[in-house]
Parts: sequence; C-alpha cells; structure tokens
Amino acid sequence: MIPLTIDQSVPCKVMKSLTKDSLKTSLDKKEVISNYQHGFTDGRSCLTNLLESLESWTQALDEGFGIDVLYLDYRKAFDSVPHKRLLEKLKLDGINGKLLRWIQSFLGARVMRVRIRGSFSDWIEVLSGVPQGSVQGPLLFLPFVNDLPDWIKNSMRMFADDVKIWNVIRTNAGDHSLQEDLNSLARWSSKWLLKLNSRKCKVKHIGHDTCTEYHISDDDSNRQ
Repeated sequence: MIPLTIDQSVPCKVMKSLTKDSLKTSLDKKEVISNYQHGFTDGRSCLTNLLESLESWTQALDEGFGIDVLYLDYRKAFDSVPHKRLLEKLKLDGINGKLLRWIQSFLGARVMRVRIRGSFSDWIEVLSGVPQGSVQGPLLFLPFVNDLPDWIKNSMRMFADDVKIWNVIRTNAGDHSLQEDLNSLARWSSKWLLKLNSRKCKVKHIGHDTCTEYHISDDDSNRQ
C-alpha cells in the first residue's frame, strides 16, 4: 500500500477547493486580472486569444501594413515563481487576512529530494513554484504575471506564461519599439525572477519584407 501524502488527503483537497473559490471570488470582485490575459479565466480561452489577435492583424494587412509578432515563453514558469514575491503581489492585489495566511502555509514548509537508482539526495527546502496539478496552481500564477502588460508599449495577448507581442510596421525602416519591449521584459524578469526561454521565443514577419532582428537577454546570473 502506498501511503497518502498530505496533499492527497481528503481534508486537504477540500480545503484547497475552498481557498481556490475564495481566491477566485476576491480576484474577480476586485477585477484584478488583466484583460490581456486569456488563460484560466472565465469566458476566455486559446480561441478568444487567437480571434482577437487575428482581427487586429487582418485590419493592419487590409490597410496595407506589415506586422512583426514576437512569441515569448518563460522557462519553467510555474516552477520558478518565488513564493515571497508571489505573496507580495497578492498583498498588492488586496488578498490578505486568513486567505493570504492559508496560501502562505500551503506554499511553505515544502521539501524535495532527488532519487537516482535507489540513492537519494539530501532534502532541500522548496522556495519557488506554484504546485502543478493543484486546483489553485493556475490561479496563483495569474496574479504573478498580471502586471507584465504595464511594461509593454505594443499590442499583446497572454495565455498564462505564453505571451505574444506585435507591432504594425508602417515604414521600410522598421520599428524598434518591439526591441524596447523585449528590453522592458528583461527588466521585469530580473525583478521578479522569471526567466525567458530564448530557445522557444520566435518572431514572425507578416505582410512585409523588412526582417528586423530582435535580441533577447539570456543572462544566467544567480537568482535570489
């Protein structure tokens, strides 16, 4: 028989469901989640994300302009969210009292170790990551990236940690605002310890021949 962990126990599952509902109610009531976010939100999905983007792109093409689209992805985003910074953002969003203390307790006191061929590493404390597979995991992630649109000048849409930013190209000289947005995202990433995965980030040029190059900072410096 395999023993149940605390996360698998019935009381814990019930408590997680209750806190998820309470957190969602608080976020909806305060209208916290950005309109640019289409992931894990009522009435929005991958389809609404695509339809809104397609409408904007089609209008630009009909007007005779080109479009540059940047597809961005964060490296191990759900596993990289620092607990202290997440709690800080929840406080700023008006989440406090018993709900905030329960979330803090839920995220804290977690340890992990690695097993390789029957040998185990030492236990270490887990200081980052929203537990994947939990009902609150996606809902806790959204407030963490919610302020990201404030750093962007161009049009954008998000689905959880997947971000696309685009700009209408009106001159043959191209436009450097997308690079400026990438630089802003690098500063945001440095502040909140969430790292862009440059290997999965792509650029698409639509309706024009001016292929501007964009550069993403891929700094592997130590994070605290």
